[in-house]
Amino acid sequence: MTLRIGDGPYLIVRPIPEIAPCVLGLLTIVYDTVYIDFMNTITIDRRQGEAVYAQVAQQLRQLIASGALPTGTAIPSVRQLSRDLGVSLNTVARAYRLLEAEGFLIIRDRAGVTVSAPAQEMSDTVRSELVGDLRTIIARLRQAGMDSDELLEMVQEEVGVLDSGVRGGGR
Repeated sequence: MTLRIGDGPYLIVRPIPEIAPCVLGLLTIVYDTVYIDFMNTITIDRRQGEAVYAQVAQQLRQLIASGALPTGTAIPSVRQLSRDLGVSLNTVARAYRLLEAEGFLIIRDRAGVTVSAPAQEMSDTVRSELVGDLRTIIARLRQAGMDSDELLEMVQEEVGVLDSGVRGGGR
């Protein structure tokens, strides 16, 4: 099945066993469903500890932040995406609501879902909340054994990934 997303990418949905050799090159990793947008993929792994809605939200967030899904791009409806991924409507709706609250998506009743433009200016409240989140992540990384140099290198790499529009990082 092929879905057209705005004027941009095409997304193809297929069970991973059919395409594992050509896309991932790893037969040992079996995912339930994969979205393919040429260089970009969204995978749902039901064996992972992370909730499915969080997997969908995280991967869409990465595609939007990297510019792979530019401002104004139409995103599949909740009904369409839930059908394509084989998950409940509530799962996709929850991911979309989370991304709307974070400023990544615009949801308009009966008009669809589109990628939101980045904010022109960050409010003090949002900045404070995000700095708090960052501090928590830094503390977790330090506790896991990452030193300051490794941490700074990782941050530079991840910012570079977003700036270049190339998907990468931990997924």
